[in-house]
Amino acid sequence: MKQIRAIPFISVAVVALLSVAPAHAENEYSGWRFRAWGGIVGRFIESDNVTFTDPTFGASATEVDGTGFGFGVDLERRFTKLLGLDLAAGYTEMDVEFTQSLNSSVTEDTLEVFPIWLALNFHVVNTEKVDFWVGPQIGYVMWNDPLTFAVPGESTFILETGSGSGLGLVLGLDLWLTERSGLNFAFRFVDADASDELPVDPTFITVGYTWSF
Repeated sequence: MKQIRAIPFISVAVVALLSVAPAHAENEYSGWRFRAWGGIVGRFIESDNVTFTDPTFGASATEVDGTGFGFGVDLERRFTKLLGLDLAAGYTEMDVEFTQSLNSSVTEDTLEVFPIWLALNFHVVNTEKVDFWVGPQIGYVMWNDPLTFAVPGESTFILETGSGSGLGLVLGLDLWLTERSGLNFAFRFVDADASDELPVDPTFITVGYTWSF
């Protein structure tokens, strides 16, 4: 997966957010949406695990174990009734299990996940009470580095991780409680792996609050 740097990625995203709207006349749909949210994170789209051969541990495997809690924020710039550009950032921790052929032990470490997404939102349903959107997104994901797994009676397996980019999908729903605020529900997925030995593909399913200004 092609590696990119976080600062240029964020800079381009911010410039895009600030520049797309002025070219269009102001209308009732233009403006900003700020959302804060939290929810469950897991591997709900792709759940493939990797087996590999290590010179020390023999046949080995890694697996993201279960689900965790994640949270984040996003800022969307609406510039037509249909289209918006959204920049989001989140955080979660996911447990990772390491197994190997030397013995039957299973060791764990915690993977910290910090994704940044840039999405083009298509607002396919937009009423006074309901705003539903779907769109493609690109993501840049940073992971804590490295993961270490202490195998009982053996040495420690070290798994290096690397930040990288990936493509994904976002679904979102705002239920307006007032003219300027409401509840938010969202689904964010990005195809991004911590390493060749650790596919993660984090998916955030969240609920939160939206402010329009």
